[in-house]
Amino acid sequence: MSVVEYSQLSSVGKKIEYASSVLLKQADIKPYLDCMGSVFADQVHYIDPVHEIHGKLAVLAMLQKYVPRVRTEPFQFSLVHDGETLVIWRWVLNMKIKFTPFRFTIHGLVHAEIEMGKIIYQREYYDPMESIGVIPVVGFLYKLVLKMG
Repeated sequence: MSVVEYSQLSSVGKKIEYASSVLLKQADIKPYLDCMGSVFADQVHYIDPVHEIHGKLAVLAMLQKYVPRVRTEPFQFSLVHDGETLVIWRWVLNMKIKFTPFRFTIHGLVHAEIEMGKIIYQREYYDPMESIGVIPVVGFLYKLVLKMG
């Protein structure tokens, strides 16, 4: 499917699914960014555990920074709900920590509110510390602190 063809997909959820399942794996990141840019409203509000971003250009700049690393790693995408006003999807990323022998898996859930066919609010839920458990001693101490709660 070409850049022109993804615009023919019937919903925001289907476009995100296509971008995450097909375009993300391509060598060139531009088609992925173009597709994702087509689903964000100009004044989108994006929140995840480490970012709070306002505006489509800022969200696309963040994606341009992080996606090249992610797209070379095993990534799974699952569209959970694809409605006119709400899209929900899950993702699983299996990634190697640079300069170490350690691999980790992070599970994410995304809630996106839609108005007039565009994402106006996207909230991404994942535990950025989920990866630390694979590192000996550090992972043990982190889990110990959590149990002390």
